[in-house]
Amino acid sequence: MKQKKILIVDDDSSIREILSTQLARLGFQTAAAADGQEAVELFKSAPPDLVLMDMMMPVLDGLAACQQIRALEKKGTRVPILFLTARDTRHDQISSTLSGGDDFITKPISLQELRERVEAALAHAKHKPAP
Repeated sequence: MKQKKILIVDDDSSIREILSTQLARLGFQTAAAADGQEAVELFKSAPPDLVLMDMMMPVLDGLAACQQIRALEKKGTRVPILFLTARDTRHDQISSTLSGGDDFITKPISLQELRERVEAALAHAKHKPAP
């Protein structure tokens, strides 16, 4: 079975490093971007199986990056985008959904919850074509 690739998008290098390490332990391949614009460029060149996206970043925030990624997807495909953020207001949750996000996770997150959310999103993605 092909190793699933996860794109980690966060402007905090320590968070990118921790998530990369944790996801590698769970058997995933990872790539990382420091802002939304970098994430969009990485998505164009090598689309991942899933994106973990922070909301608040310089250059291009997570919501705008999510919208741009959705616009790049080929018909019939949809890469799960999970917002992983310190923000936790109802407005933030609604904004993440309206921008095309599939899940909203508040930091900090345990390794167990991270695994469960990622595996659930990947399993669901197999059955969910792009709208």
